[in-house]
Amino acid sequence: MKKIKSIIVFGMIFLLFSCGSTMKHTWTKADYTNKKFNNILVVGATKNLESRNTFETTVVKLLAEKGITAKTSLDVFPPVNNINELSEDKIIETIKNGNYDAVIVASLVDVNTKDVKESGNNYGGVYVPVRYGYGRYIYSSYNFAYSPDYYRQQKTYVLESRLFDTSENSKEEALVWTGQSNITDPSSYEALSTKFAKILVTSLLSSPILK
Repeated sequence: MKKIKSIIVFGMIFLLFSCGSTMKHTWTKADYTNKKFNNILVVGATKNLESRNTFETTVVKLLAEKGITAKTSLDVFPPVNNINELSEDKIIETIKNGNYDAVIVASLVDVNTKDVKESGNNYGGVYVPVRYGYGRYIYSSYNFAYSPDYYRQQKTYVLESRLFDTSENSKEEALVWTGQSNITDPSSYEALSTKFAKILVTSLLSSPILK
């Protein structure tokens, strides 16, 4: 168990200091057979507590619907301001005492921003009637409101999840599955967390990892 402690600590550092229907990219450990995990710890690697709570509780709920037991890390590792408040040995001890046979660590790895062109309304675009009273409307033809093209910033969030089998004997062997997905222009961080949680669970259930 202690041989994978650097993996778990790495995930916790992300957790404490970082702010489609399936994963776009996935990797599964070669020759790894599906396994029934009885107690999964779900870690949302963000300092934003609302996003963290939304992601973790959504994953736990969706897994529970499939008969898979999981628990949120907020129930296990409360937020701390200093990583030294949680020692490496304490993290390993907590996971061991909780009998977690798998740990899912999800993190935001990049945000890509670019300018995209939006078309304005014109005669070839969306119909928008000019607003005036019905009396005048009767004696007028339809008109189109016109607005020029414009640019806006588009944000694409690159998120990654990793699943570790805590029964493995080394940190290299502990990582058994990883998936990465891009989500563009979510309406909020909570919406981002919810969508990614659904993508993650769908991908895991369609992979050879869970049964």
